[in-house]
Amino acid sequence: MTFIAVAVPVVRADQISAALETARLAKAQGADLVEWRVDSLAQEPGAASAVTRLVQDAPMPCIVTVRHVAEGGGFCGTDEQRQQVWTAACTAHPPAAYVDVELATYRSDSMAGERARDMSRLGSLGSGSGPRVILSFHDFEGRPHGLSARIAEMWADPSSTVSKVVWTARTPRDNTEAFEVLAARAKPTIALCMGEHGLMSRVLAPKFGAFLTYARSDAQGTAPGQPTVEELVQQWDFRSIGPKTRVYGVLAHPVGHSRSPALHNRWFREARVDARLFAIAAGPTWESFKATLLELLSLDTLHFSGCAVSLPHKLNAIRFVEERGGVVDSMARCIGAANTISVAADGTLHASNSDLAGVCDPLSRAARTHGWSGGLRGRHALVIGAGGAGRAAAVALASAGAEVTIANRTTDRAMSVAAELNNSLGLGANAASSIAARSLFDLGATRFDVIVQATSAGMVSGEDADVDPLPETVPLTDTTIAMDLVYTPQETPFLRRAARAGAHAIGGWSMFIAQAAQQHRLWTGHDPKNMDIGMDMNARSRSL
Repeated sequence: MTFIAVAVPVVRADQISAALETARLAKAQGADLVEWRVDSLAQEPGAASAVTRLVQDAPMPCIVTVRHVAEGGGFCGTDEQRQQVWTAACTAHPPAAYVDVELATYRSDSMAGERARDMSRLGSLGSGSGPRVILSFHDFEGRPHGLSARIAEMWADPSSTVSKVVWTARTPRDNTEAFEVLAARAKPTIALCMGEHGLMSRVLAPKFGAFLTYARSDAQGTAPGQPTVEELVQQWDFRSIGPKTRVYGVLAHPVGHSRSPALHNRWFREARVDARLFAIAAGPTWESFKATLLELLSLDTLHFSGCAVSLPHKLNAIRFVEERGGVVDSMARCIGAANTISVAADGTLHASNSDLAGVCDPLSRAARTHGWSGGLRGRHALVIGAGGAGRAAAVALASAGAEVTIANRTTDRAMSVAAELNNSLGLGANAASSIAARSLFDLGATRFDVIVQATSAGMVSGEDADVDPLPETVPLTDTTIAMDLVYTPQETPFLRRAARAGAHAIGGWSMFIAQAAQQHRLWTGHDPKNMDIGMDMNARSRSL
């Protein structure tokens, strides 16, 4: 069993009552241990009696930690102050379950080092008369130099009970090294990655047999990237994660805005599918996308089974699958982009594109609302953007009979994509229904019946979060259908402008739900158990 330890910082003695209440709440939410972080308290007068109270009144077994500033903590006091806290942890009734000691302190010739080794030897006797030692190492800058040697040294120590190594992940790929450390463990081990890239190591700790994972008790936590106890237990269903849990991802740049993990994990839980999906930041280049996927696929015990692919990697998804000898379905081949990668039981990769229905279905419904008897057929449609989402939108509209124009900031790019799509769809350059290309800055006052915004402009956390890419010269009226494929936020600058003009504005959420449902079918072979989950999530996000 992998435990959940809630980290509770206690700065002053007058915070003890509040800290104990926090620990009681965390226990009710599912925590197994509480880590008393007393870095600052250890330097205050009366620290020993304060720590004694924390240990004796703790509602569950506790870890006492005095983290030194050299390893990201707040303690910069004397050896004597530290020893007093450790003594209090050892002599309380009952004593602390564990005391966390840094490897650098443990192996030093200082008074603190000698005391730590004595404490470790006593704890290792297993008499129950004192805490056991968690021997730890932390690096807040990145992967520590000599990681293998350090962890081997901790494993080799006969007195320490638990070995712990924590570092700041530079990329999502650092998680797999943490998993490899756990797989090779010679004693109970904690291996975690901090920061935005490290969530996977914290959530999947039970999959790889970690001794424990840490959760935060307040907004900041004691290390970057800690989830709350409630998030681990409720959202991630931590207690049911095991060695066979399958792992999926959504790969994008940026990815912090993505609602895919929340939606797919709800659907997995509803369908009782033993799988978890994570937001995985893959840098904007092909090299970063490739390296990230290769690392995830290389660790067999991770059971990486597929991913959703978003901006700017939808074209890279096809390239990756082709290079790996996989299968690209006909629609993804036609569009020239994929938003879904699936891993078959034999390891074969499959690239698909579920964006087509996601674009076409909401637009067709809007066309019926407008009373367009022919649906989208014969309507003038503008697609802004020539990336993967723009390609899917153009193909969807052209397949529905619309007269499509792709507009991009770079004219050559728009022309190249239009030519590729016309060729894929079998449309001659002079055909009435062929896809045209224009510069975004050369649209003038051209009137369109349908406008689809298919760039990252307006996306939360993106570089162009405040940008409306449609030129002011292009008219929007109450007869226009305007759709933005961005779904966070619910109302982008483009949609606000469309709404002011009285246009029929469609947010990206409708597309998101439709294409996500198709991804769920591809990965599990079944329809989502409850499509209303997505609608509920959308309603809640609107009320925030």
